[in-house]
Amino acid sequence: MKIRSITAPNPGPFTLTGTHSWLLGDTAIIDPGPAIDSHIAAIIEAMPRLDTIFITHRHDDHAPAALPLKQATGARIIAPLDIADVRVAGGEAFDIEGESLEAIATPGHTREHICYLTSTGALFTGDTILGEGTTVIFPPDGDMGDYFRSLATLRARNPRRIHPAHGPTRDDAVALIDEYIAHRLERERQLIDALGDGAKSTAELRKQIYPQLDERLHRAAELQLTAHLVKLQQEGRVREDSGRYLRAADE
Repeated sequence: MKIRSITAPNPGPFTLTGTHSWLLGDTAIIDPGPAIDSHIAAIIEAMPRLDTIFITHRHDDHAPAALPLKQATGARIIAPLDIADVRVAGGEAFDIEGESLEAIATPGHTREHICYLTSTGALFTGDTILGEGTTVIFPPDGDMGDYFRSLATLRARNPRRIHPAHGPTRDDAVALIDEYIAHRLERERQLIDALGDGAKSTAELRKQIYPQLDERLHRAAELQLTAHLVKLQQEGRVREDSGRYLRAADE
């Protein structure tokens, strides 16, 4: 099955060069992207036989084009969302032009996130794994504990190639997942060390862990650190009191 992409004209700090809408054969698409008229027109032109629209999660750079595409083509929507004709939760398999496509539950970035894996090892990761950089986990919808478990789930499937929603395709799928896990574990280590050095608030932790960070990204960094802190609290390694954090070992 041939795999192509059309990139939406929505570049930015979180979308990188834009959202990739992945075209599977001549009949299916994963993540139709934002409701930008030129992007929708490009998909319709490239996929005149479109009959199935898959969505990884609900965010505005991934899902909104689904309804206008359905209206234009009659395609069914398969997604972990209320708008779906077929709602998935993980474990379902679909036939796309003779090749199997499996839905895999990967909560973390959002609670409903789904990745899709072909029988030949092509993994469509949405925002769970990007082609470069790391994805954001913003609580309360994003959950770092779930995210670690989702990465382990994907690694266990031994994918060959990753087709992310943002950034380049990666042929080093398992190695990239290992890098993602190592990066998150290193961030946890940095947090524990910073708490041991006396940092208590998310702002103080951010200053110590990201000392040169662009001011425009301060809030996003603090939300990422909060996601890690919530996981560490769940594991009994950190405790929180009125917005101040302490290592459990320091009690």
